[in-house]
Amino acid sequence: MLLVGRLLLPVLLLLSTAASGQRVLLGLKGGGAFSNAIGPDATASRLRLGATAGLLLRLELPAGLALQAEGLYAQRGDNGNSYGFSVGHRLDYLAVPLLLQYHRDGLFVEGGAQYGHLLQDTPNEPPIFRLSELAFEPRDLNFVLGLGFQDSSGVSVGWRYVGGLNTVFQPGEISGTGQRRLRNSSLELYLNFVFEPRQVGQLTVATGRGIGRGALGAVRLIGRAPGALFRVVQRRQRPPAPLPAPAATPPALPN
Repeated sequence: MLLVGRLLLPVLLLLSTAASGQRVLLGLKGGGAFSNAIGPDATASRLRLGATAGLLLRLELPAGLALQAEGLYAQRGDNGNSYGFSVGHRLDYLAVPLLLQYHRDGLFVEGGAQYGHLLQDTPNEPPIFRLSELAFEPRDLNFVLGLGFQDSSGVSVGWRYVGGLNTVFQPGEISGTGQRRLRNSSLELYLNFVFEPRQVGQLTVATGRGIGRGALGAVRLIGRAPGALFRVVQRRQRPPAPLPAPAATPPALPN
């Protein structure tokens, strides 16, 4: 979480500085990604299906423009098993895209840059090389291009291409074959939901009021319970009311 804050803090400060008088939206994001390696040496790379999910912050600007920052968990890599000619791993990144969007009649296009920090690398097969020969770059720089559609409720679907700008492996030889030039490449399909921060406040207030009413009702019920119990016990301890005396039988008349 500390790393997320360090990466997002400069972006949030930039957006908050530019946000005076503008509409700010928060959002949730999730989807899938088809990833592989590209580059002159990526001869054995195969597509890998991964996931992406996270949060977004959008600043709406005049003329249909918007500035959007995201904090995402993103899976990259490929399904290859030939080291040096494929990534041969699933690579998990904390990705922070910064995008410029243009919206018109529900449609939007976007483009920008993305910084990724490598969280974990998981081999597709047990490693057969020394770890020093399979060192990955901890940083991943990308360009981003995409398009999508957003309806009036704040739900949007989109397509995005994320292309790597730096090699996946750190400089050095791999099994004496020389440096392999492999970069990440990913096609993402995603679903977003954006909302205004005040909606969260309204929902929180409404939830708090509901909880407050429920708690107050429970307190009142608890407060009334001893008195009600006492009245029930008192009614049970009262002696039963005497039965009415039978009516006197009238005397028999002489014949």
